[in-house]
Amino acid sequence: MNQPIYKIDLSLMLPHQRAFWQLPNFIKLLVGGYGCGKTRIGALRSIWSSYMNSPIPHLYVSPTYKQARKTVIVSIREMLDRGTVNYIYNKTNHEFFIPDWNGYIWIASGDEPESLKGPNLATAGIDEPFIMHEEILSVVLSRLRHPEAFYRELFLTGTPEQLNWGYELAQNLDGRYDLGTVVARTADNTFLPEQFITMLEKAFDENQRAAYLNGQFVNLTAGRVYKYFERNMIQEGAMNQPLRAGIDFNIDNMTAEIFSVMSDGVVCFHDEIHIDNSTTYELADRLHERYPGITVFPDPAGRARKSSSDATDFTILRDKGFTVEARPAHPPQRARVNAVNKLMREGKLRISARCPRLVKDFEQVSWKCGEIDKSNEALTHASDAAGYAIEKLFPVRMPDMNIRQPMHWRV
Repeated sequence: MNQPIYKIDLSLMLPHQRAFWQLPNFIKLLVGGYGCGKTRIGALRSIWSSYMNSPIPHLYVSPTYKQARKTVIVSIREMLDRGTVNYIYNKTNHEFFIPDWNGYIWIASGDEPESLKGPNLATAGIDEPFIMHEEILSVVLSRLRHPEAFYRELFLTGTPEQLNWGYELAQNLDGRYDLGTVVARTADNTFLPEQFITMLEKAFDENQRAAYLNGQFVNLTAGRVYKYFERNMIQEGAMNQPLRAGIDFNIDNMTAEIFSVMSDGVVCFHDEIHIDNSTTYELADRLHERYPGITVFPDPAGRARKSSSDATDFTILRDKGFTVEARPAHPPQRARVNAVNKLMREGKLRISARCPRLVKDFEQVSWKCGEIDKSNEALTHASDAAGYAIEKLFPVRMPDMNIRQPMHWRV
């Protein structure tokens, strides 16, 4: 049976999407800000590749399967539905089958590099590659050698995270790759509501706006983690509001940072408890002696972890009379840092001289290879404790990224 003829309507694309689509290079790279339509055009390219190279599968890699379910899989489903194209999605195998042209799209996870190895392919796409290891690029490239392919290509669509391998790839200074690059700003997506961009601008500092709104590679993970901390933030705050505590569980360093939130939204840290070679029981006892019955914001891992006995860390705290508030799951490291830095940047953080470990953290904790440097065992515990509380109470709110895009294609 002859395949139906499908066409891509380039006029429905945003200019940067169209430029990306028309790149003649073997490797096509779209670097852009949040919400500029990167994943959308990547999903469309995946569908098109499955059609043009049928029945050779197209491989589409997401950082994790969890993220894929919220991004690339949703986008592919919506496009096929809008185009009234029949398909079957196998959740177990993470595979789209499109009977109309006997096409396949395999969804893969970047956190399992070994799972990417397999038979020869013709085309592949990587969504948000710059938060994955460079090994993913090498493994995927090694598979694009199917002898019967109509065409071969690799496309990458992502937001720049730091000056890592992605930056070197985009620069391509040694001409190692047949690479074409398109850079897009969030504002280039004219279908976004104005408040979407406004919220992002308020959430980020200057460097973050360059990366997350303008698609520019900026070193966001160099130098001090808490870069807005200044010594003039060390001042006593009035203790006339309910006291609370952020808690970090570590057998070697049990830490609690006691704070209150003023009526004007300023967070004041008043005291800290630090116990070496301790247990959650001992920390709970010490905290109860000074500040009984307060609300605490511990590391969410304590919901299930048993640092000290058969009881979980949360259970120990509750049994001692504390009210426990925490995220259902561990918040991303970057989310906690962004929340703390935002308060500092806005002048809404005060720290008592009675919190020397927290001051030391804010002054000395640094980045290393894109992660917080944990090599000094004396550092990061106080700032982690403070960060769990601040991120829970003052998260850097992001607008809904599920913005409806133009259809992009038609039958």
